[in-house]
Amino acid sequence: MEQVVGKITAPRHDLKPILGTIPLTPQAAVLPPLIYYVALLLLPPFPNQPNKPLVPLFRSILAATAGILFFRLPLKYHVPFSVGLTYQLALVGLYGGCRVLDAFFISPYLFKHIPRRVKYHQQPRTEETPGPRPSRTLSNSYFSLHFLQPKEAAVTETATTDKGLPESWKDRASWALELELAMRGTGFTWTSTDVRHTKKTWTPSVRDRIHSILVHVLPVLGTCFATIRYIYSNDLASVSEVPRYFDDLSFPKQILLTAALGGFLMTAFALGHSMFAIALAPLKPHPLSYFPPLYTTRIWELTSVRDFWSYGWHRLFSRLFLVYGVWPGEWVERKLMGKAPDEPADVGKVLGGFISSAFVHSFAAYTVVGGVLGDALGEAEFFTGCGIAVVVEELVKRLVLSQRRRSKRTTGGETSSTLDRWYDGIVGQIWWISVLLYNGRHFARGWVKAGLVREMAGL
Repeated sequence: MEQVVGKITAPRHDLKPILGTIPLTPQAAVLPPLIYYVALLLLPPFPNQPNKPLVPLFRSILAATAGILFFRLPLKYHVPFSVGLTYQLALVGLYGGCRVLDAFFISPYLFKHIPRRVKYHQQPRTEETPGPRPSRTLSNSYFSLHFLQPKEAAVTETATTDKGLPESWKDRASWALELELAMRGTGFTWTSTDVRHTKKTWTPSVRDRIHSILVHVLPVLGTCFATIRYIYSNDLASVSEVPRYFDDLSFPKQILLTAALGGFLMTAFALGHSMFAIALAPLKPHPLSYFPPLYTTRIWELTSVRDFWSYGWHRLFSRLFLVYGVWPGEWVERKLMGKAPDEPADVGKVLGGFISSAFVHSFAAYTVVGGVLGDALGEAEFFTGCGIAVVVEELVKRLVLSQRRRSKRTTGGETSSTLDRWYDGIVGQIWWISVLLYNGRHFARGWVKAGLVREMAGL
């Protein structure tokens, strides 16, 4: 047993952390979230007490300390036995630091907003009515990997916001724990409007989730793992200590490996999400047991790149990209275009969100390629390319619909339904899949160089 544990935790020879970083210590891992939690206890105002500047000052000092320690994590430490966990450490550090800044400085001082609890109420959904997005509003099934689920899980969900904030220390302790553990802010006004796309959702039972894991998630995960391992072992593993790279693969194998990596990530997220939901299910009706759908639309219903990132992928970092990408992007577009504050700024919104994602993921890659910036830009190219693709597809869509409207006026009348064509969905599916697979090669190229693909292959 000790030999097995020692093998798992032994330093990986292919790990290339930032020069000068040291192995992560328990103290360094525990202190940032612990100090963040203590600061959260002091975030809601104390009622019936005169304003004491020492409390906000002490809270701000705690929050600033937590933020600094979060940001310091990937710059000071690495996980010696795992490339993937070192990559994740960078994501945690950036996400945690940005969230602390948002919770204690951006939201309270710029928007006068402290997160409030949201209570969700579900009613069985027995009658479906068409809506603006029929493929979604008519769905009566959900599966953690876009597969079919029993109809009993379909519900209509409404939400009510608590009027007050926690007052007693007991309530503060629960409130702070819920907010810190709710990664997306789910269950709080902080991010709920950015996460929930529709009132029509699903509440799969523990039995449903187990069925999901055994029947769909594990087989797909296993298939992707086998594909990654086969390609790496046969085409990427070093020969006579001479390294081989992603670009050494033929184009079809590049696409196949990219698809396998994407499927592996999607199923791994689904597996983790379902396992946490199962583990915390006994806490119902406590908010910590609430796990809304990770993916909100079945993958074969997606018809654009925007659809994929909005409904087909997880939104765990949605608040980070909203605050540090979408809002600044909208502000820049309005300034450049002379738009009013209430005018839409869709281009800035899209590009800002994707550029912020590009930075976050490229920084994570930077921590596992020895701090060589050029080797960490694959993620930036991928996400920036996806942002441009969303802008392009929206422009093309508007031009096509405009042309069809002119054609309909010429032939006599138009309705929204008559503007659709039977092949629109097929063209959209070919488009988004092609963009993700072709553009995703930038992601895969960096992961091969970083040793992530080798680790995912179990080698």
